[in-house]
Amino acid sequence: MEPSENRPADTASRPCPSPDERTPMRIYWNPEQDPAYNLALEETMLRRLHGPALMLWRNGPSVIIGRNQNAMAEVDCEAVRALGIPVVRRMTGGGAVYHDTGNLNYSCFADHNGDSFARFDIFAEPVISALRSFGIQSEFTGRNDILVDGKKVSGTAKMFAGDRVLFHGTLLFRTDISTLTRVLTPDPDKVSFKGIRSVSARVGNLGDLLPGLSPSEFTERMLRALLELHGMSSPDPLPEDCMREARALADSKYRTWAWNFGSSPAYDYRKKARFPGGSVTLELAVSRGRIDSARISGDFFGQRPASELEALLKSVEFRPDAVRRALTGVRIDDFMLGVSMEDFLSLFV
Repeated sequence: MEPSENRPADTASRPCPSPDERTPMRIYWNPEQDPAYNLALEETMLRRLHGPALMLWRNGPSVIIGRNQNAMAEVDCEAVRALGIPVVRRMTGGGAVYHDTGNLNYSCFADHNGDSFARFDIFAEPVISALRSFGIQSEFTGRNDILVDGKKVSGTAKMFAGDRVLFHGTLLFRTDISTLTRVLTPDPDKVSFKGIRSVSARVGNLGDLLPGLSPSEFTERMLRALLELHGMSSPDPLPEDCMREARALADSKYRTWAWNFGSSPAYDYRKKARFPGGSVTLELAVSRGRIDSARISGDFFGQRPASELEALLKSVEFRPDAVRRALTGVRIDDFMLGVSMEDFLSLFV
């Protein structure tokens, strides 16, 4: 029953249940730590399962942004690039969060009824009850947070698809708060956003209240507490068909630039840098991940007008490799003396 990176040999997988089956609560442990796969598995289970279910899982270091958010306005892109941390967009709304193996994620699936979408608290109750088994008094408060001693230890989000509801959240246990604050702090001088921004909150780690417990031990005890709440002795095996479908969906959707960045709401971008040929300021209007318009200014000299270069950027995807392809054969030095292609592309990072 212990969570581990490998499922025990005796937990054989089975296909997703059919709509005709009447099933009690099922509890799953997902040992994978790939954020793209885990979010794809959530989506697959939401659409394929029937009846109530709960899944526990952890991600490796990653930034998970809300469905309606602007990735550029939520994330320090230079920090995530330097740290090698992926940015993945989830299905649900709400704000951006940082995940690592020091926190525990939970997903609740249920059939939709009249008030199940409006009420977050009824889905949070099993998690709050499990925390009580640790002697931790927590409360569901505000729009969608679980607090302990006034600090946010879990942010939650919800969505429905047809007659199904997904409610999920993360429990901060020993999350690296310094990395969290670094990657979720975009430069306000670079991005003027149009979209839903995250709301700052005073966050805390549950591990501070349980100093002798590791993240893996906390996960095991949470799983045991949830199983006991539902009168179960061991978790259900993850459905084989759902896992197979999730792996394909992770590649076709959750690992793609189009989903994670290209579906961002419109925003304005600005970056300034000084090169041997002078200072250059790049200003862009971006929507659906593509450049609507560009403005290049500075104290540089050039043989050709910058307006010609601006026109070449229109409708190009806002990422350096796409800009490089669009400018194949173009000499940046003709427009900005002393500025190389690599210098110019650095403005798009």
